[in-house]
Amino acid sequence: SGHDIHIPSMLMSKHDAEKIKMKLVSGHSVRLEIAWVVVPTKTVQYNLWTTPARPAGNQFLLEFKNIALALKDSANFKPYSYIGSGCQLESMDDCQEECTNGGRYCAATSIEGDFIDELDLTGNVFVKETLRRHCIWKEYGENDGFGEEWWNYVVTFIDKCYSEAFFDDEDCIVDVYKHSGVDKSKIDTCLNESGGLDGDIKNTLLEEVIMAEKSFGEFVVIPSVNVNTFEVEGELSAENVFAAICSNFLSDAKPEVCSLCLDAMNVTECVSSQENGSRFEKHKNTKSGRFLLVIILQLLLLVAIILVAVALGTYMYRGYSHLDPVYETSPQESQLV
Repeated sequence: SGHDIHIPSMLMSKHDAEKIKMKLVSGHSVRLEIAWVVVPTKTVQYNLWTTPARPAGNQFLLEFKNIALALKDSANFKPYSYIGSGCQLESMDDCQEECTNGGRYCAATSIEGDFIDELDLTGNVFVKETLRRHCIWKEYGENDGFGEEWWNYVVTFIDKCYSEAFFDDEDCIVDVYKHSGVDKSKIDTCLNESGGLDGDIKNTLLEEVIMAEKSFGEFVVIPSVNVNTFEVEGELSAENVFAAICSNFLSDAKPEVCSLCLDAMNVTECVSSQENGSRFEKHKNTKSGRFLLVIILQLLLLVAIILVAVALGTYMYRGYSHLDPVYETSPQESQLV
């Protein structure tokens, strides 16, 4: 099985190994390469790990919403939240402020320590918002694998309520519900039936959040995106995640929006133009389209310069051809002199 080998090694089938041995015995050199290749599939699953306690992912959410909408028929999406399990603070008063349910669920922390420093709010409001978003997903997204109302709520909340003054303001949240197509009564029922946030009792939905964290392992970077279980490396941007999702599709299953916008100069604008019914070529979003546009503008500028030069030359020529005749002397006048 290889468990008794303690040096860097790899296992291969006997069939493949015999071929390599035959080459070596015949005096040929053999070069092997180990590569991890993404195996394309017909349907792609991508997961978003985030927390309302950290605004670092807000820009991504705002930019990626239309892309998620364009991919909803081809890719399955699921959001995951990140919270801390159990209060690690010495003071019980601090635990009451930073956690809910008697210290069971706390605002998210990373391995390096607390990162809730962008908004001057107590941690329990972040836990409450985490539960609220989880309820919205349960109600509107769990069955269809996309959750348009969840996306509407999150991006509208970022736009209207993501500030110290309005983050936990009930009127602001109700307004977001209204603009997102979310039924407030259904979410309130979910919040209460899951166990609420008061008292030293378990909340079933927040327990699901904790269990998901344990099943996926510890996440140091929040937010992050996984595509078919592989984490998207590099900057978390709409362009990077879009490229990762598109690259995981089989060629015959790849959505049209991938073919049209993968090489676009601005992916979000390109995808938005598709959603608005505009053709890709019309907006010239590809690199080749932008290059052609630059060439055309340069040619037009050159033609304009030539026309100006010709006009100026013609004007100067006409000016010299109409000089005062008093300075001219006819041949007869020359003979008289």
